[in-house]
Amino acid sequence: MESPNNRLEKDESSSGNEEIDKFIKETIDENNCNYYYYYYYNHPLFLEWVPYERFENINQIGEGGFAKVYSATWSDGKIKYAKQDDGKWKKIGSEPMKIALKRIKGSHNMPPEYLNEDTTYLKFYGLTKDPNTKEFMMIMELADQGNLRNVLSKDFKNILWKDKLYILNNIIRDLKNLHKLGYIHKDFHSGNILQTCNSNNKTNISYVSDFGLSRPINEKNSDNKIYGVLPYIAPEVLNGEPYTTSSDIYSFGVVMAELSTGRPPFYERKHSLSLALEICNGFRPEFGKGTPEIYKKLAYRCMSANPKQRPTANELHTLLYYLYYCIFDIENFPYSEDDFQEKFGHEIEEIKLKFKKADEEIKNISTLYKNNSDAIYTSRAFKFNNLPKPIDSTIILSYLDDDNYRESIEHDSQLNNLDVLNISINS
Repeated sequence: MESPNNRLEKDESSSGNEEIDKFIKETIDENNCNYYYYYYYNHPLFLEWVPYERFENINQIGEGGFAKVYSATWSDGKIKYAKQDDGKWKKIGSEPMKIALKRIKGSHNMPPEYLNEDTTYLKFYGLTKDPNTKEFMMIMELADQGNLRNVLSKDFKNILWKDKLYILNNIIRDLKNLHKLGYIHKDFHSGNILQTCNSNNKTNISYVSDFGLSRPINEKNSDNKIYGVLPYIAPEVLNGEPYTTSSDIYSFGVVMAELSTGRPPFYERKHSLSLALEICNGFRPEFGKGTPEIYKKLAYRCMSANPKQRPTANELHTLLYYLYYCIFDIENFPYSEDDFQEKFGHEIEEIKLKFKKADEEIKNISTLYKNNSDAIYTSRAFKFNNLPKPIDSTIILSYLDDDNYRESIEHDSQLNNLDVLNISINS
């Protein structure tokens, strides 16, 4: 009977990094196997160390601030195993497959803690190493539809509100799982939301990727630098506060706005100190024409200047689940209409009508735009000094009308004297 770790044991080469080799071997433990495959296909997917020469037709298809991504053919393909009644594992097949290789910049001595990609539903198969640069490369599922930004640019007019809510349910599920494991993403934006086509029903599946900046919730940033794409960075982080799970939720709210317009946030502005100042003073991305108010209110909650007022990923997952199934799949909704009204304060039929009207407006939303030459949507480092304490705009306050929320804002405002600020902006 072949063991799942035979490939690693038979191959005399290794990663050259004892910690990485240990990390790979530990995934062979059935308790650490890839959850996505075990749950959906009833057999686990073990991580592997794969010699670089086992890949063919390697072509660069993308580049971010911290990695380059390539498409390639893996000549061996992933091995799948099934556990037999006697407790032993049986190989059930492998074949060549198209995959993505993500070369991580400066990863010559990469710690295994970097490898958080497998902690959500992303298909992560193993590791290899670029023989020229000596940098590690992650072997991953090829996102055949690109990222969410690509999809919105190409096909926005055909993405109805049912599809938008389905996408949001997918990605908040991943974010919830990441937070549940004790991690913060820290670089959440539409370029890191990958899209792949479900071969069974031809629908796009969305999942969160690129956890290169993610860190345990209780771990502080040692260099005090801010990393990310400026329009998605929470105002308190711009202001020097540490990243938290609420910072990820702010970024999620920006993605909600982006889904409604089809355009990247603040595309017309220079991504510099001046924009950081505006964000701290309550400036937020616009919403598309006809966006339902219930949706805008939820997004504005996510983008509140007060991190304590933002919903958790778990709460968002519940609310978006309710919205999707109540409006578009009521026959499979396991709760009552009273539950919906309790959560949203509206009748289901009333909300259905609003989303139906919103669908009719999509064709009237222009997706033509020209980026400012200094609007940069790849992750990079920032460091701002003397930004004002974040506040909410009057527009956001008009949506967030909860009495307790208003009281906390008024109290914070008394502590925030904007008149003493003297910030010089050269942009």
